[in-house]
Amino acid sequence: MTIFTSIKAGAEDVRSYDSQQLIDQLSNELAELYQVSDGSAGFKPEDVEVPRAVFVVARIEGYPVGCGAIRPLSENSVEVKRMYTVPDYRKKGVAQAILAEIERLAIQFGYRNIKLQTGPKQPEAIALYERVGYYRIPSFSGDWEDISAFQKDL
Repeated sequence: MTIFTSIKAGAEDVRSYDSQQLIDQLSNELAELYQVSDGSAGFKPEDVEVPRAVFVVARIEGYPVGCGAIRPLSENSVEVKRMYTVPDYRKKGVAQAILAEIERLAIQFGYRNIKLQTGPKQPEAIALYERVGYYRIPSFSGDWEDISAFQKDL
């Protein structure tokens, strides 16, 4: 397994070409995985165009290889959305780099905890979240069945 030490994760415009490509790839993958017509999970670019929100893109040698975002839930809580790694770059540290930057920014923005939800057909994501310190909580939004919700205290 190659771990890239040159992964750069940082805030970018959610409406940029690279951001939109990553969001579209994730939405298409989730639509196929869960056999639904819309894999956006309710995410809209406007969700991260508010104060104390951000869209993060991970790059290797300038090439976009993953993304993630945080959007406010409350004064003290923020939600992770649109976590995605391009398939050829999975298990190489990309998602961890994105989460680390998201968590750093969440602390900078003054949040006390970070929450997220993922589906049952994403065991690799669940394993990653648990490995980096997220713990299970009750579902906090949506009406999906078998959703896994997590939180990490900052």
